[in-house]
Amino acid sequence: MKIVKSAFALLVAAGFYMASSKAHAYVLIKEEAAIKLIDGIPAICIPSRSWGSYQVSSLLVMELYAHRKERWLITLKDDARPMKLRPGKCISYGSIPRGYQLGPHKEDAHHFSFETNKTYRFSLYRAGRFMAIFQTGIYETTFCLKEDADGTVSIQTVSIQKESACPGSSR
Repeated sequence: MKIVKSAFALLVAAGFYMASSKAHAYVLIKEEAAIKLIDGIPAICIPSRSWGSYQVSSLLVMELYAHRKERWLITLKDDARPMKLRPGKCISYGSIPRGYQLGPHKEDAHHFSFETNKTYRFSLYRAGRFMAIFQTGIYETTFCLKEDADGTVSIQTVSIQKESACPGSSR
């Protein structure tokens, strides 16, 4: 009888494990992206500590608190293969890699200008299926361009859980 109870407990535990694995199999994990200025232009980067390449389906930049939701969005064309970004590699705002196109909506501006002391969000979305349980689906960062007294522009970042990367701004 003790063996039957142990076997039953093991089956129940396995069932809970399988159910929880299935429930989380398609959760998109969001991680903090790295960001830097490349030739004065913001670029989103796969963190160096990441492992494996990241297949990009789309890239989005937008001002976080804009009344007009103008954004810059590029998406993978239907017949194209996604580019793979290795850890430490970046994509700059304004560049449209081969196989990608500007987003399909009128809000998807070809270019918009960044302003100092405004908060922006930069996001990379994974191409393909999200089959792995712990696979990163989205790399995202919130940032602000700051101008020093000598006119040097720098990037200030904040965790994606917080809303403003611009301390002292109106938001």
